[in-house]
Amino acid sequence: AALTPSFKLSYYNEYKSYLRMIDVQPLKAFLAASNVRCRDHEEVLRKLSQLKHGGYNKLQVLADFDYTITHLYNNGDRKSSSFGAVEKYSRLSDDFRTKAKALFDHYYPLEVDPNIPHDKKTELMTEWFTKSSQLIVSENLSKAALNDAADTSKVCLRERFPEFASMLRRDSVPLLVFSAGVGQIIERVLDNAQISRDSGVKIIANRMEFNQNNDAIRFTSPLITTGNKAKVCQSHQEYFNKHHDRSNIILLGDNIEDCQMSACVDGIPGSNVIKIGFLNDKVEERMSLYLSTFDIVILNDPDFGDIVDLVKAIN
Repeated sequence: AALTPSFKLSYYNEYKSYLRMIDVQPLKAFLAASNVRCRDHEEVLRKLSQLKHGGYNKLQVLADFDYTITHLYNNGDRKSSSFGAVEKYSRLSDDFRTKAKALFDHYYPLEVDPNIPHDKKTELMTEWFTKSSQLIVSENLSKAALNDAADTSKVCLRERFPEFASMLRRDSVPLLVFSAGVGQIIERVLDNAQISRDSGVKIIANRMEFNQNNDAIRFTSPLITTGNKAKVCQSHQEYFNKHHDRSNIILLGDNIEDCQMSACVDGIPGSNVIKIGFLNDKVEERMSLYLSTFDIVILNDPDFGDIVDLVKAIN
């Protein structure tokens, strides 16, 4: 049934009264940052106010890894994804790198094309990830080589992300890193930055399996792609059940497909999901679509300072 005018007015007055009860100035300051945009200022402020009202005890964070926790560019230099760290590893064969680059050049523009329908993009990304994973396994990559690939890669964490992770750990806020990348590369990058991966941090990503000689023989199934995170999260309900009382969720991504992660918390009663997207390049071209998909959009591939400021404002 349609809401009556009197009900709408009552809800609006109740919301205004609620805002007066808490200090929203830090939240307004966050939204006023020069590189922050939002599609509906009033609705976003309502969601953020609910986050603040719940505090850290009601908060959890879901974050993509590649080009969300990490940079796409830094000082004008194009950075690698976690898959790219393997595909560009200098000790793999020239034939491998040629084939991997050809796959990247064909599929990456399709991955970031916001105009391709979801089902078609899922199909294309499954093709890419299957071909790429088979190519990687064909090189008999060892565990030691995989670590070296991470250590020598151009994967670049956003500045102040370690501070963000430390804040969450200090206040026992769970962080889920949900990535279509390579799990062992992600772990190594975090370890190299001395970011704790204790019980408060969970990583869901593609993982390489090794034989008794420590040579890679396959990726775990099913492969996670940018298009199937909503489906994959169904296999990890134990994690979400564990945190079912944390109804305020910050979702971080750089691709509109990352908003699928909200399906992971659909079963939480009264869930309040604030979706924040990093729009790293082609800002003018993609702005409208990102604003229609994310609650908040952060422009131009910055450090993690805006997210740090937001979490501080919630406390």
